[in-house]
Amino acid sequence: MSQSPGALPASPAPLLPPPRVPAGGSVESHPRSHDWSAIVCWLEEGHAFLLTTHVNPDADGLGSLAALAMVLRDKGKQVVVALPTPMPDPCRFLFASLDAKVCEDPATLDALLVPGMDRAIILDVSGLKRVGEVASHIQRLNLPTLVLDHHLANEMDGRVAVFPGLSSTGEVVAGLLAFWEVAPSPAVAQALFAALTTDTGGFAFSSTTGDTLELAAALVRAGARPERVHFELEQNYPAARYDLMALFLASRRSHAGGRLLEFQLGDAMLEQACASRENAEGFPNLGLGIKGCEISIIISEQRSGAVKLNLRCVAPHDVCAIARAFGGGGHRFAAGATLEAGQLDGVDLRERVLALALAQLEEGAE
Repeated sequence: MSQSPGALPASPAPLLPPPRVPAGGSVESHPRSHDWSAIVCWLEEGHAFLLTTHVNPDADGLGSLAALAMVLRDKGKQVVVALPTPMPDPCRFLFASLDAKVCEDPATLDALLVPGMDRAIILDVSGLKRVGEVASHIQRLNLPTLVLDHHLANEMDGRVAVFPGLSSTGEVVAGLLAFWEVAPSPAVAQALFAALTTDTGGFAFSSTTGDTLELAAALVRAGARPERVHFELEQNYPAARYDLMALFLASRRSHAGGRLLEFQLGDAMLEQACASRENAEGFPNLGLGIKGCEISIIISEQRSGAVKLNLRCVAPHDVCAIARAFGGGGHRFAAGATLEAGQLDGVDLRERVLALALAQLEEGAE
C-alpha cells in the first residue's frame, strides 16, 4: 500500500553517491567545470550567503537552492534567499524546513540582508540577466559569486561550475554534497529529488542516465518521498490551470505537416482564464506529446510589449541554436529567450522563429 504524503522521517541519511565526471569526457573536457575541492573551501570560508536562481523559477532551480541553503544553515552559515520573481505555490513545500529568510521581491531585499554578507550563489542560471533585479544587489554589494549550473550555453563569469552532461542543477548540487561528505537530511533529499524529477520529466527525458537513477534511489533512501513530490508538483493544481490549458491547446497552428507546432500563451490568454503564468508550468512540453511533432514553439506576448519564447524539440534538432539567435539559451532539446519591447522594433519575431525552425526540419530530413 502506498504511503500518503506526509512528514519527512527523521532517520539519519547515508552519503550520496560520489561525484562523477559528466558524460562525454574528463573534467578537463568541460572548461567551465570547477574543481570541487576549491568550491568546498570557498563555501567553508564564507559566513553569510545570498542564494538566488532564475526569474520564473522552477523546481530544479528552487529545489537545488533550498537543498544547498539548508546544508549551509546546518553548517552554521547565515543564509538569505533572494528570488527575482515569486516562487510558484507548488514549490513552497521545498522550503518548509529552511530556517532562513526568503525574499520574493527584490525591492524589499535590503531590509532582509544580514550583516557581514560575503558570498553569493546563483543556481540554474546561464546568463546574468536571468537573475533579474537580484543581480544588481549582488553587483552593488560586490559579492564574490559561485554559479552552479548544467546548461551548455552558460555565459556567466567568475567562479562557475557548469556540468552540461548532468540532467539537472539538482544533480550538480548532489555531486557537490557528495564531495563535501554531507549526509543529506530528509528535507535536503526531498528538495534534490524534486529538482531531478522536474528537469528529467519524471526521469523520462534523454538526459536521464543510470547515474541519475542511482542518485534518485539514494535520495529516496535518505528520506525523499516521491509521492509527496509528485502530489505537490504534478497533481495539486487549481482549476484555472486547466481552463488555461484548453485555451493554449486551441491556439495550436501546424506547419510542415504537423512536424512543427506553434502555440500562443500571452497575457490576454492568462486574463481570460483567470490564471497566472505559474499555472502554465509544463505547458512547453505538451506540443511534443502530439504525434508527429518534432519542434514545438510557444510565443508569449506580454502586456509590457516583451515576448517570451519557449522551444522544445526531439533529436536530431537543436532549439538552443534558435534561442541563441534571440539572445536566449538553454539545452539542445529545451530552450527559451525573452525579448524586451525595444528589441522588437521592425522585427517580425514569429516569422524569424518559424523560418529557423523550418530550416532545422529541412536539414534533419536530408
